[in-house]
Amino acid sequence: MRSNEKYGLNSRQLYLRLIAYLKPYWRTVAFALLAMGVIAGLEPMLPALMQPLIDDSLIAKDKQAMLLVPLAILAVFIAKGLAEYAATVLSQGVAQQTMADLRSAMFAKMMTLPIDRQQAIGSSNLLSRVTFDVTQVANALSEVWIVVIRDSFIILGLLGFLLYTSWHLTLFIIAIAPIASFIIRKASGLMRTSSSEVQASMGQVTAILDEALTGRREISIYAGQAHEQGRFDAAVERLRSQTMSIVKVASANVPLVQVIAAVAVSCVIYVATQLSAQQLLSPGQLIAFITGMSMLFEPIRRLTGINEPLQKGLAAATTIFALLDEVNEPDTGTQTLTKVSGQIDIQQLTFNYHEQETPALSDINLNIPAGRTWALVGASGSGKSTLVNLLCRFSQPTQGQILCDGQDIAQATLSDWRNQLALVSQHIVLFDDSIAANIAYGACRNHCDLARVEAAARAAHAWEFIEQLPDGLQTQVGEGGARLSGGQRQRLALARAFYKNAPILILDEATSALDAESDRLITQALRELHGHKTLLIIAHRLSSVQHSDNIVVLSQGKVVEQGNHEQLLQQCGQYADLVAHSEFR
Repeated sequence: MRSNEKYGLNSRQLYLRLIAYLKPYWRTVAFALLAMGVIAGLEPMLPALMQPLIDDSLIAKDKQAMLLVPLAILAVFIAKGLAEYAATVLSQGVAQQTMADLRSAMFAKMMTLPIDRQQAIGSSNLLSRVTFDVTQVANALSEVWIVVIRDSFIILGLLGFLLYTSWHLTLFIIAIAPIASFIIRKASGLMRTSSSEVQASMGQVTAILDEALTGRREISIYAGQAHEQGRFDAAVERLRSQTMSIVKVASANVPLVQVIAAVAVSCVIYVATQLSAQQLLSPGQLIAFITGMSMLFEPIRRLTGINEPLQKGLAAATTIFALLDEVNEPDTGTQTLTKVSGQIDIQQLTFNYHEQETPALSDINLNIPAGRTWALVGASGSGKSTLVNLLCRFSQPTQGQILCDGQDIAQATLSDWRNQLALVSQHIVLFDDSIAANIAYGACRNHCDLARVEAAARAAHAWEFIEQLPDGLQTQVGEGGARLSGGQRQRLALARAFYKNAPILILDEATSALDAESDRLITQALRELHGHKTLLIIAHRLSSVQHSDNIVVLSQGKVVEQGNHEQLLQQCGQYADLVAHSEFR
């Protein structure tokens, strides 16, 4: 099954959907089409001028014709050149604008995809679609439609001239059309399949490259260079082989059509010379006909050669529209939130990942008072991060609900609910911008309050290193915060959460990269939030959780214990075992 058919779209539907992106620029498209019409109208003028050139200028020696015919030829070439320039620039301009629109639409879609769906597709695959696939589509929107429309007009114009000059001879040329059409259709099927395979292989190459660059340290430590080189070489070889399949089909397609055309043209020339010998064609008409016929070769060659970029573009359009047709992150809530105290009630919460039979969370019931600090602890895979994802509405519960101040959070709009949250995770994300912009990121970024930024940095104990930097808050952090240490990046992430000043603060291993002294200072800063914010902490450090109002111990998706530090130690249960066996660092 061809990839486009998998999504219920044939070639015509795909191209019509692409053409729909041209609608905002219909005026420019109209001028481009007008320029192409001018080109098509001027093309037959050149062979038509051959008849007076031969019959009137060279044979009859007409002085007026000897002057006017060369001037007419010059005028045709100038006008045709200007029209070709206008058609190309206007068409490319529309294609580039459409490409920008497609990329913008794809980026917007990626920003609204459910987190789990984005992870399933893969970041490298998405990157390949935005870069490689859109470029293929741009070729289909620029090169293809220019050639198809312009050269179709030119062929029709030349055929009209040839029919006018000698309809008998023109029938020889028209006779080759069904044969050429059959060859093109067969080549289209082969190239569409190969193009779809190339798209997938390009995604694999990008994915392996991305993994290798991200995991450079691990590859070096565990001597995985040879293994990764083998994976990359195999993927590149698949890409090369599939690309060569397209090259072979495309390379055979054009010569086959041209050979068939040459056979017909040879027959035409033979018959034309016989007609000329019988005085049924003047020398000028014969030259004009042969000139017009020879001018058909180039547009026919371009039309037969355009099949390759067309099929590549349609194959790429399939993956692009598959992404654009993905379901957005569910946002069924309609209620707005104004003032939230931060009381969270979790009622009979159950969650199943699609590929797993055992629930990641099962019948969770918790009542977190506003302004209190609660901690979630447990072994890896116990469900801590899953609970955070549900609280942030990155995933939807299988059963049960989460209430905030007595209201189901699913009834609030996503933007309103997430405005009530600040999240700091173990995997810190910083953007290639200034420290100030990273701290004030989001809704407040366009109205960056430097005094507030500094206050947030001081609260997160990031000011100590920021003030020592040459550019202070305006220091560029580099890609992913590469110019900062792990601890510095983590403190900036904490400062960003403090700047947002949301009523609910979630810390998911937020102090894992900090040294003991920094951890102590951050813990003290968090304790100062007590009574002002609802604080939910996931941590493996005893210092981060022992002062919590309540500690929830999760195991295999269930709450097995809860209480404060002293109470849980006295129970001699799983929490006590975690502490006794130094599971807390």
